[in-house]
Amino acid sequence: MPVKPILAGGAVVTRDDPANGIEVLIIHRMRYDDWTLPKGKLDAGESLPACAVREVQEETGVTIRLGVPLDTIRYDTAKGPKQVDYWGGTLLQSAPRQPDEEVDIVSWLPLRAALAQLTYAHDHFLVQQYLDQPPTTPFILLRHGKAMDRKDWSKKDSTRPLNARGRRQSRLLVPMLGSYGITSLISSTSARCTGTLEAYAYGRQLTIAKFSQLSEEVGGSDPRGVAKLIGRLRAEAVANGEPTAICVHRPVLPHILDALEMTPTTLVTGEFLVAHLTADGEVHALERHRPQA
Repeated sequence: MPVKPILAGGAVVTRDDPANGIEVLIIHRMRYDDWTLPKGKLDAGESLPACAVREVQEETGVTIRLGVPLDTIRYDTAKGPKQVDYWGGTLLQSAPRQPDEEVDIVSWLPLRAALAQLTYAHDHFLVQQYLDQPPTTPFILLRHGKAMDRKDWSKKDSTRPLNARGRRQSRLLVPMLGSYGITSLISSTSARCTGTLEAYAYGRQLTIAKFSQLSEEVGGSDPRGVAKLIGRLRAEAVANGEPTAICVHRPVLPHILDALEMTPTTLVTGEFLVAHLTADGEVHALERHRPQA
């Protein structure tokens, strides 16, 4: 019977230095006497994107947002097989980190020096893979959390709220949306959509922009109107380099995917897609994340 792998997340983080050009963030682990990219094991109940961001911060003092997904690396350890999901990481801020038993050196090295210093071939590959990617902006399409059943709600359907599961989904979305550095929140005017984003908006002190065009009642039967709005939102996100999350309804999702020239698909409540948009608005890479509740 196959052994279940230990799951982990990590990132390739670079910065532009006026003197050295591209620099790569790497760490030295005293226990293994190796140089590697920051990464670490998944905590119970944690998502892999949140794990990657947390581990980079814990091991280096550097705060990032995730960009394009990179390869998943698998290898054997003394404790069993390990599987590490990697992303490109965009530097947001940095703070000094004191050496400890886990990581004793954190270093930004020029590209050539970093590649010479890194111990493992798969880290060399990941750095080069990341450098081959174009700059992108995360554009998240999120189906609202689980709402009360229609049969149990006698008022206007647009006011139908999240149920207990939906509220938990909203809370669990906070670290996941934070992993991609979401700073722009877009929603339909329906309570179940705005409610899905409220926990994240409150924690980040963000305002949710609401559009009736994205609602089930208006947008469900108006694909051209939805396409026009999505085109504008996409252009704004790309022009400003602003990571954006849009909370939508099942009947409106096909119109949005069509506007973005994405393959048709469905989402369960609380599930989301991350479209990594290039400067011209094309979808360069796509991720899918299931709800955690």
